[in-house]
Amino acid sequence: MNNFLKHKLLIVVLCTVVCLPKWARGQAVTPDTTARDLYEVRVTGKTEVTQVKQRVFAVDVLDLKSVAGRNLEINRLLDAMPGIRVRETGGMGSEFNYAIHGLSGKSIRFFVDGVPMEAYGTGYSIQNFPVNSLERIEVYKGVTPIELSGDALGGSINLITRKDLSNYIDVSYSIGSFRTHKAELSGKWRHQNALTFQLSSSYRYSENNYKVWGRTVEVADEFGKPIAGRRYRRFNDDFRAFNVKAEVGITGKPWADALMLGLIGSTMEKGVQTGRTMAFVYGGVRYDEKLFAPSIRYSKKNPKGLSLDLYGVLNRLEAQTTDTSSQKYNWAQDVIAQVSGELNGIRAQKSRYQFRDRNTMLIANTSYALGPHHTLAASYSFNRTNRTGKDPLASAEWTIPFREPQNLSRHVAAFSYQTVFLDEKLTSMLFVKNFGYSARTNVYNYNGGEQKELIPYFSENNSWGTGFGTKFQFNDASLVKLSFESTARMPDGVELLGNGNTILNAPGLKPEKSTNLNTGIAQSFRNSDNKWGYELSLFYRNTRDLIWLGEGDLYGTARYENIDKLRSAGGDLSMRYARKKWLEVNGALTYQDVRNKQRFTASGARSIVYNDRMKNLPSLMANGEARLKYPSAFGSKGDLSFYIGTDYVKGFFLSWPSLGDPATKKKIPTQFLQNTGLTYSTLQNSLNLSLECRNIFDRQVYDNYLLQKPGRFISMHIRYFLHHN
Repeated sequence: MNNFLKHKLLIVVLCTVVCLPKWARGQAVTPDTTARDLYEVRVTGKTEVTQVKQRVFAVDVLDLKSVAGRNLEINRLLDAMPGIRVRETGGMGSEFNYAIHGLSGKSIRFFVDGVPMEAYGTGYSIQNFPVNSLERIEVYKGVTPIELSGDALGGSINLITRKDLSNYIDVSYSIGSFRTHKAELSGKWRHQNALTFQLSSSYRYSENNYKVWGRTVEVADEFGKPIAGRRYRRFNDDFRAFNVKAEVGITGKPWADALMLGLIGSTMEKGVQTGRTMAFVYGGVRYDEKLFAPSIRYSKKNPKGLSLDLYGVLNRLEAQTTDTSSQKYNWAQDVIAQVSGELNGIRAQKSRYQFRDRNTMLIANTSYALGPHHTLAASYSFNRTNRTGKDPLASAEWTIPFREPQNLSRHVAAFSYQTVFLDEKLTSMLFVKNFGYSARTNVYNYNGGEQKELIPYFSENNSWGTGFGTKFQFNDASLVKLSFESTARMPDGVELLGNGNTILNAPGLKPEKSTNLNTGIAQSFRNSDNKWGYELSLFYRNTRDLIWLGEGDLYGTARYENIDKLRSAGGDLSMRYARKKWLEVNGALTYQDVRNKQRFTASGARSIVYNDRMKNLPSLMANGEARLKYPSAFGSKGDLSFYIGTDYVKGFFLSWPSLGDPATKKKIPTQFLQNTGLTYSTLQNSLNLSLECRNIFDRQVYDNYLLQKPGRFISMHIRYFLHHN
């Protein structure tokens, strides 16, 4: 038995014996369906949003009730939160990357009601998730609670779906620039005998035919000289995605808060317009995928005894990259050459690469109250992906390592002990985590040598992490927090196995390891007419073997790589003010100093970029928004609201800042954007109509390697919400 299997067996046994249920000892269990949190002592009279924000962790909560009726996108909402930077490579459906306090990529994990989203593919990702089905979004920065059973080294984002006790239906539709359409439908029906049916679904489509210009967007004249100053429309960047999640089961029984059978299905197709930079433009490359995932969930929460949450899912994901064009295009959509495929530049060969992922995910969370002041909790998750691939054309050399089977197994186990003292003012938590993975990937010689060989590559690793968090609640309006964690993160499927087109596999990746420290203070004030408050948090990260998507190569592809040592430090400041019910003002500022701390290169030479700022990462970000509300704008028939917001990102270099001439280096310029919108609500807020404009002045917007994002975007949105008690 190898070490990985031994660790898994040990952890399963520990998870089994950590808590004995009351019914196992013949004791009666008193049902309590009012508690919402597995690991916090219930705070009477406080909303769930308040309870989450008062946990020992560095956490922000976005209450979606405050922005209901607007044309919402999760990426855009979270990009406005302090400490978070959402970087996209284009318009709707493009690749995106989250960064929290300098750590980014797969260091940030996404969850839906505590279930990892990583195995659900692009069609059911956070950017396509139906916002109408959500109640709130929780953002944990750095240290993450154990019930989010993943190795989230940089932070976690947990989407909390609506738990309305009443029956409802919520439908919305929006239309916008670049031939963009978005529709969402969600609802719930519960019979008096506890039979419950829930549905959430969304459809998204966009041509993404916005204009691009500037460096790397160049078309040569008849003499081969680039034509300067012209703008060109993207033309192979359309995106279409549909997803649906349906659940049926029993809710609200003494023996179960929920026992639900679920089914997730999604389909997605899109054009691949560019490589890792806009210097590579493709006119015929396509990508599509389909997902089918049945699941089962059981949940019973009882803060005075045993709480249990079990989830299991079997996913089947199929995807295909089609590169069969015989023509090479430029940005003017002219055919400039005859080729054999477009991907991979000079080594392009036609391909129709297909892969199939089989994913198994099991999650168990449990907690047990040892009285009013002590709580034990445990969690365990297991995730295995088996990938098989094929290329019917079998001519493209780059697909060779993807055709043979690859697999990845990961587990995370955690235990925590929480105490509450001083009349619930002082809460502390100690926890320990174990991470492990084993993988089979393939190595292939891309270097053009005479001997090209495909070699299976086997790897495994196991690491432990530990942490501590505490908070002191002076009163309802003031608290301080401190949390610490020494942790690790195993490589995930995309990092190790690639994505089947522009991201190559990286068999030699090592796990990330990091020491994280967070501290913060929050205060709020109010009088009869005004409410205001602030939250200040400071962070420190010392990271080793950071997994980072490398720069694009000469063939338009890239792969993930390790950066040996990285240190980041900084802080967030968020402020809010409200005047009666007609004015709300919010602002946030983030500063992060992320530096390379590797003193020597692999050859032993002194690194010339030691202590340099991290490349391709901003240091200063800010945003703000003011909302004006006009109740009963047209008599008593409806309410009118108006908002205006702004986003600021200080410019940064794509490569190491200390190398080269700053005047000629590639740089993401400083960005300062404005957004505005108008919303009308009527029929007791059941019907909402909104008109919005993002990037009002149509400024050029970049995120990654000069991959330009859309300019001015105008949209109209209608939403109807009907509920019945």
